[in-house]
Amino acid sequence: MNTSLRTLLIAACLLFTSSFASELTMAVPNDGYRTDERANVGMYPLNANIYDTLVYVSPDYSVEPMLATSWEFIEPNTYRFFLREDVVFHDGSAFTAEDVKYSIDRVVAARPSGGLGADSVVIVDDYTLDITPESPNRRLLQQLTHPSWSILASGADPVTNPIGTGPFKYVEYAPEEYITVTRNDAYWGEAAQLEGITFRFIPDPNTRILALQAGEVDVAYDLPREQTEDVTGSNGLSVTTSQVGAYAALYVNVSGNEGYELGSDPAVRAAVARAIDKSLIVDDVWLGNATVNSSMIPERILGEFSSVVQGQAYDPEAAEQILGDAGWVDSNGDGTRDKNGRELNLTMVVGFPNPDIHRPMPEIVQALLADIGINMTIDITPDTASYDARLEEGSGDLWAEVGNQNDANPCFLPNGLFYSQSPWGAYPLRFAPGEDFDVFIEQCLAATTTTEVAEAAANAMKLIIDDENVVIPIAGIFRIYGHRDDISGFEAHPSTVNQRWNLVSQ
Repeated sequence: MNTSLRTLLIAACLLFTSSFASELTMAVPNDGYRTDERANVGMYPLNANIYDTLVYVSPDYSVEPMLATSWEFIEPNTYRFFLREDVVFHDGSAFTAEDVKYSIDRVVAARPSGGLGADSVVIVDDYTLDITPESPNRRLLQQLTHPSWSILASGADPVTNPIGTGPFKYVEYAPEEYITVTRNDAYWGEAAQLEGITFRFIPDPNTRILALQAGEVDVAYDLPREQTEDVTGSNGLSVTTSQVGAYAALYVNVSGNEGYELGSDPAVRAAVARAIDKSLIVDDVWLGNATVNSSMIPERILGEFSSVVQGQAYDPEAAEQILGDAGWVDSNGDGTRDKNGRELNLTMVVGFPNPDIHRPMPEIVQALLADIGINMTIDITPDTASYDARLEEGSGDLWAEVGNQNDANPCFLPNGLFYSQSPWGAYPLRFAPGEDFDVFIEQCLAATTTTEVAEAAANAMKLIIDDENVVIPIAGIFRIYGHRDDISGFEAHPSTVNQRWNLVSQ
């Protein structure tokens, strides 16, 4: 072999090796994994790509094959899935329909979802199965894109025995510290370019930025919107954003316990909705790193029906008039309105998915409400568990949340959060607006065309946002990643829980 050819071959081998020999360290917000009967380590809210789902939601929210190669709908209410036959789990065992049944039954046993019951999954043969919800649900296919429906090997558990089919294999999980994965060389799809990824849980956003700037991490997720210029101005660093897939909003408690029942007053809800200057928050505080939004659902999913939902325009004079007409006046001259001896004092609970992602919105809203005579207290909950506990208690008037369109179903969020028959615990208990809203959700579940489901979702949003003011949208959110310039192949998914890492390299 001549010297020049030998040199070229060596160089090619080194290039090939380097493309597969790199590891990535990423700073992510707080650890939101559960380790109880609903254990979801590696799945949600941080998807470490240990597992695959039957179907996948693309960045444009279409449904694509994953572990299922195809499917068909069988009247009146069954989806039949045809599975890949060339897939093995991380322990070398073959993937079959039995594993799908085990995984779905596990989710349903912990908390019924998707309208599925204990007998909903029926195996036809090793690579074919039927899934039939207990009640009509034409949205099942779209719902199964959510990583909570990840497929595990039969008998596996996300905490004690995490075995999936994904492009990365589980290595180690230290709660509140990190989760580490390594490349799965036997992956059925496109092989991971990275040798491994360590996701470090760093709740404080400023600390995430400092870690990125100091080179301690390669990527930092959910940068503070008002500080992106600090990253783009740093040598060797860039910022990548997703399309809008998330939203920031306030939910108003319409059925709170004693001391937290003011949200049941339609005048209070209407006034709060009109007192919030969304443009001030989005443009002046978050420096345009969000969009003024009228809905919880990304406009491109609602399509032609996106204009059905208007939201309330900033109009403090109208807000004051509404309160005055309803008998809320400042009888004491202290700047806070009262009625029948009850002062108009509200509490905003901040904490989902973490307190930092909201800042400094709560303080802005506090000042805006004070301008119309509403006194608001900000109550920070440090983690998801304490936030959920407050929801169960009903001890709060306004609830600040950043939510995400995490599957391909336009009714994913309104169904889960506000449908009175939703299994999502305290959400329907605190915020469900009633029978008229439920009708739209049921239309959404039964719709057979994309046009019908988008129209039903838009009508549901109009009722809860425009008519009832139970939900007060603040902004449409795109997720922000800071990263080293030499990282390539990264496309930010608008649904962060569906982010794929196998094509990322450095």
